[in-house]
Amino acid sequence: MTNNCLKNITPDSFSGLVFAMEGIDNTVVLINGPTGCKFYHSAISDSQSIHQYEFDPLNFPEKFYFGQPRVPCTWLDSRDYVYGSTEKLTEALDFLCDNVSFELLAIINSPGASLIGDNLKDIVKRKIKGKKCVVIETPGFSQNICAGYETASLEILRQLCISEPTEKKLKVNILGLSIFHKNYRGDIQEIERLFKMCGIEINCFLCSQCSTQSIEKIPESSLNIVLNPEFGCETAHFLKETYGTPYYVCDGPPIGFEATEKFIKDVCSIISRDYSLFMDESGKARADAYASISRVNSLTGLPKGVNFSVEGYCSEIYSYTSFLVKYFGMILESASLLDAERDCYKNKMFKLLNELNLEDALNRDILNTESELVFANGNTIAQLKLGGKAFSGIEISLPSLGYIDVIPKTQLGLTGALMITEQVLNGLMF
Repeated sequence: MTNNCLKNITPDSFSGLVFAMEGIDNTVVLINGPTGCKFYHSAISDSQSIHQYEFDPLNFPEKFYFGQPRVPCTWLDSRDYVYGSTEKLTEALDFLCDNVSFELLAIINSPGASLIGDNLKDIVKRKIKGKKCVVIETPGFSQNICAGYETASLEILRQLCISEPTEKKLKVNILGLSIFHKNYRGDIQEIERLFKMCGIEINCFLCSQCSTQSIEKIPESSLNIVLNPEFGCETAHFLKETYGTPYYVCDGPPIGFEATEKFIKDVCSIISRDYSLFMDESGKARADAYASISRVNSLTGLPKGVNFSVEGYCSEIYSYTSFLVKYFGMILESASLLDAERDCYKNKMFKLLNELNLEDALNRDILNTESELVFANGNTIAQLKLGGKAFSGIEISLPSLGYIDVIPKTQLGLTGALMITEQVLNGLMF
């Protein structure tokens, strides 16, 4: 039995639904619920992919938007919970159809609104003509963000009425990446860069900067790749059962040189592609990392033997621990799991920690850590700072402390391995 030391509030299934839909280009995500359900989601969506260039309180004054550019809502109140949300939902649909240009409309019931019992699909069917719509009536009570994201992914594939392909094309789809992943823009660029070296064409990053057209072509691809297992395994299984498309699940997100090399080699072997150019690039990246690590090590002996802590899902803890322990010679002091009991990847993570004799890290509270480096979200790093801890915090997930990334960053692939190397070395020096 492990002790889940998680102390922060984490996003739930409802957030997973919203952020999955927000990852589709030219989509309006309408929340059927009160205004309190929209502000956080709109702020995150706007910060991850900028939709307005200035914070003017007079922008987006409509009562459905309430000053924010994304995620309008039907602003339900106590009366609507008694008499139903049909009137306000109908009004919102009329406004959106008459004033907003979109390819896809996604309507999501908030937790409270889902208890009213309104037939949203029937309302939408009567009001929306000639537009693609996806309706999700149940937010997934008490489930985590991964479950909500997968539910949204599956509903998109089911409700868009995607037809059976006549033939498979030599393309791949990427599953399990969302706009709630902190560096999703940089992650996309890095995966595209590495695949281009190998002559691999990507059709769709599902629910992460994708179009409805690319979603409709998903069944045509010859392989689906699950980047983050907690966010994509169910979707990959559905596509295999429905369209016969095989899938590959990464050994956790490809963090570090060894994991990235295995990832690319495996994919290239499945679809018969040459990865020699990638291996040349990987060798150069390894040389660059070694040069910087060697100079620091010759003066200080670091980073070998440094204690670190990590917070994340099982696959993330697996990937970061494997890279930081095996490559840098660092020691895992604390591992804080997010929703461990519902995590589909926990057995693989437990096996790694047992092999490294680091299983006790699961029982140490990250908020009491004495680690020199902490890989976590901004809230956890801020709590440790306020507690007077002396360490360097490296953000790997949202919520963020507010650093503005003008240039997209990534911790995946070869660029990500160099980025983590840079963050580790500077975190220990300053």
